[in-house]
Amino acid sequence: MKRIIASLIALMLVSSLALWAGGKQEKQTQLKELTEPVTIEIWYSLGAKYSAPLEKIIKDFNASQTLITVKGVYQGGYATTQQKLLAAYIGGNPPVLSQLEQSLVGAFVANDALVPLENFIKADKSFDIKDFMPEILQGATYSGKLYGLPINVSTPVLYINRDLFRAKGLNPDKYPTTWEQAYEYSKKIADQSNPAKPIYGIRVYNSGWIIHSLFRQFGGRLFNDDNTKVLFNSKEIKDAILFWKKMVDEKVAVYQGGGEGSAMDAAAQIGMVMRSTGSIQWFKDHVKYDWGVAPFTLGKVKAVSLGGGNIYMLKKTTPEQQRAAWEFLRYLTSKENQIYWSVNTGYMVSRKSAYNSPEIQDIFKKDPRYKVTYEQLPYAFPRPRVAAWPEIERMIRDDMTKIIVQGADVNILDETAKKAQELLE
Repeated sequence: MKRIIASLIALMLVSSLALWAGGKQEKQTQLKELTEPVTIEIWYSLGAKYSAPLEKIIKDFNASQTLITVKGVYQGGYATTQQKLLAAYIGGNPPVLSQLEQSLVGAFVANDALVPLENFIKADKSFDIKDFMPEILQGATYSGKLYGLPINVSTPVLYINRDLFRAKGLNPDKYPTTWEQAYEYSKKIADQSNPAKPIYGIRVYNSGWIIHSLFRQFGGRLFNDDNTKVLFNSKEIKDAILFWKKMVDEKVAVYQGGGEGSAMDAAAQIGMVMRSTGSIQWFKDHVKYDWGVAPFTLGKVKAVSLGGGNIYMLKKTTPEQQRAAWEFLRYLTSKENQIYWSVNTGYMVSRKSAYNSPEIQDIFKKDPRYKVTYEQLPYAFPRPRVAAWPEIERMIRDDMTKIIVQGADVNILDETAKKAQELLE
């Protein structure tokens, strides 16, 4: 019931937001010097471990000059931040900056709630947008316009229990490169002899960016190119789901996410699992066995979805606030702060100069596991760009659980696709 109410609230907010959408032409941004003090807020969804480095950057920025004061405000998880931001925007009092997870931005873009950054970039001759990795910027680019700059960007990678590989006669340096190989490896690793602590070759689960990667790897697409038609009931996507179901039915894979899934990872019950780049530190903190990182490009189509979030600038804020926000964005995404952020969080740097810096290259030399996510960037693609995606994603995830765990027919996707098409329209 709570989820239904939350979904209804979200849909009402999106509908209300549409009433605010205007057709005004963007004015050329003038980077005039600020003459009066300005205080702005940046909302974020980062928990304590990741918020500390961000708050330090904010503190250092505030100390570096006297006119702009930035206040960081934690708003909860990704979905909670999105709903609070929608409500604040409709109420006419949004923060000037906010972090948003990449798949939750569609409603804001569709309703003209964000400030495109091109005019700031063109007017600021000292800001080099070409220094940013284009593969990462695509996650904040919509219809050719750049609306955000990266903060906690990542891709899913494959974590491997090297000790389990060795115990089952597998070479841990030869990780699987196809889903067929992953299946064969999983059959060798899986061990159900101890019911209290079963061993599975691979852990699969229905996190949005994981299943999006899976579908694309099997040749499937969620929507057509202009996001006007639902395609997730295609043969390719049905085959992908049935492949996971086969592994789960044979008990070579376990369908488990969340804290329970992480507990299985830590207890050495899983041979392979796809998780965020940002989970490297989690593995260091919680895992005692020998573990490695491999690319998560297992399909006939090499593809991994971009995850994490970007920082966006909101409309219904004053020119002075937006000018101050741009100054902070420049500071936050500078080469030096990119390096600091990555070193202290494990998330990716988005600037080429930061990637090539001695600090980041030294990390790669000391621990090559950090480099894997960058090696698969050529295969990265952005998350869906539709306003109704959060609700559509929930419908897909529910169907996957029904099919894989409860034994429902895969063709229930057809009816779900019809409902999703109505939302899309």
